[in-house]
Amino acid sequence: MESEITLYKSRQEKAGYSTIILFMISSVGLLAAFCATIFLVFTNQNPFKILISIVVLLFISFFLYASVKILISCIAERMKPVEEPVKILTISSKGIFNHRAERQLIWKEISEIQIIDSILSVTVDPHPEKDFQLNLSDTDVYKQITREDFENLLKHHYKKEMYTYYTPPSCGCGG
Repeated sequence: MESEITLYKSRQEKAGYSTIILFMISSVGLLAAFCATIFLVFTNQNPFKILISIVVLLFISFFLYASVKILISCIAERMKPVEEPVKILTISSKGIFNHRAERQLIWKEISEIQIIDSILSVTVDPHPEKDFQLNLSDTDVYKQITREDFENLLKHHYKKEMYTYYTPPSCGCGG
């Protein structure tokens, strides 16, 4: 196991080419249905069929608008340049370096470390201004190592008791 790790801000996943192709195909199909429905509105003589065609035309136009909007946002997201990784936290044998506050915490001065669900809380009793919390979901820690390995890394350096608690996933049964 590595004795040091640097956590970076997690990057948002870009839409894949398959998603772009899927929305492109659906947009073209909805456009064809839109044109066919317009043709039915103008060539029909029955007022009831014209009314039904107009209602269907409104539904198709709504879905066409949504599909094109999603397609454009996927293409725009794909076209954005790759952003530079932003360091958030470094854990080493010396201590924890909080890159956001640009503050080094030595292991001896840390009085408490807690991980509740995915929130890392570090407390420094004599200096509360050095305390910080970090949502681990906002970092790439779980892409680098597992949750257990991250806890073991902290326990390897932090010799005091560390409190960890994870809420089990709900079954959705409401009981």
